[in-house]
Amino acid sequence: MNPTKADFQVVLGQARELVRDQLLLTEKVIMQVAETAPAGISGRLVSLFGRKGKRIRSTLLCLIANCGVKAPDMERVAHACASVELLHLASLVHDDIIDGTDVRRGQITAHKEWGTQVAVLIGDYVLSQAMRCVINEEERNVPVIISDAADKLIVGEIMELDHTGEMKLSRAVYNEIIDGKTAALIEAAARLGGIMAGFDKPLVDECAKMGAHFGLAFQIIDDLLDYGFGSKNLDKAKFTDLSNGLITLPLLYYFEDCDAAEHAEMEALVKRASEEGVPEKILECLNAKKSFEKAKAEAQNHLELALQIADKFPKNNFTEEIVAMFASMSDRGN
Repeated sequence: MNPTKADFQVVLGQARELVRDQLLLTEKVIMQVAETAPAGISGRLVSLFGRKGKRIRSTLLCLIANCGVKAPDMERVAHACASVELLHLASLVHDDIIDGTDVRRGQITAHKEWGTQVAVLIGDYVLSQAMRCVINEEERNVPVIISDAADKLIVGEIMELDHTGEMKLSRAVYNEIIDGKTAALIEAAARLGGIMAGFDKPLVDECAKMGAHFGLAFQIIDDLLDYGFGSKNLDKAKFTDLSNGLITLPLLYYFEDCDAAEHAEMEALVKRASEEGVPEKILECLNAKKSFEKAKAEAQNHLELALQIADKFPKNNFTEEIVAMFASMSDRGN
């Protein structure tokens, strides 16, 4: 399969338009959560939910759901999508607190606007509502899938914190971290899409594998964007990972390729990453070892594996959009 590459944001816009009705219904379900929330929470949720992200997870879920023999139940799809998006949003609210992030989706973060204590509780409420969205789902495994994804998100974030600043971080641990904090929810969204499409269990399992590969690639590209590599109109601050002592894939490649003196020098630089001018020095070192190119090649490999699975789906315009999303992901700029 050799799909033609296009701009990821353009492709994503086309994909969203293809499943527009289901995404609109998803937004309605999400806003109902805000509107029916108790006083003191409702207004904050309306504000928070209004800061819409790219909806990559719900768009992928909808696309897969429409790849089956017959059209899926829109209400089921919308509630599954709402559950995934709310879980994602809850994790972002908490992540921003942990990372000390001031800007998210081009706007001030929840903890900067309302204070850390309120933001933690708002994140907890959104997480609870994510579970409630699928509580009446006829396929009883669906709430378990969402719960498992939440577990993996939390474990991945705790692992990341436990290994912050660890200069000898292994590739295996790094993969486990990004599988939990990013790939797990995209894997769950893809699995839910397969269920909504009416696929048999083997193909649903393949959907999940496809989502996992896409999710791993997504996080690796995020690692690159944090350095500004390939970034365009980035809606969050650069060098956040570095400043927080997170050792991501470009640095892992650097450490694999450098000698002892270079390793020691890089360790010293990373410890001073929040100082002015230091991130630029780190960039120079990583560029010299082609660490960014190697990390991008790894992301591309995951995307190729995802594309191979997508090739097993029934051929229709929804499948074509899935293929286009995967093909363009490695060159996304934000």
